Amino acid sequence: MKSKIGYYVRSSPYKREFIQKEMNISRATLTNWCSGKTHPDGPQLFKLAKLLCVKVDDLYEEDKE
Repeated sequence: MKSKIGYYVRSSPYKREFIQKEMNISRATLTNWCSGKTHPDGPQLFKLAKLLCVKVDDLYEEDKE
């Protein structure tokens, strides 16, 4: 699966600092989620989707490789 979290974070009206505070995560954690190095766990994934006003399915896409 390919992460689209970075796209939605950049497209959101929120600053990264606000997202980090709302999610109670570090800057490094959000950066890793956005780059696809790591992934949020289940509850975090649903909270992030709600915060960004998207569906959980929108945060990832099938990797065609």
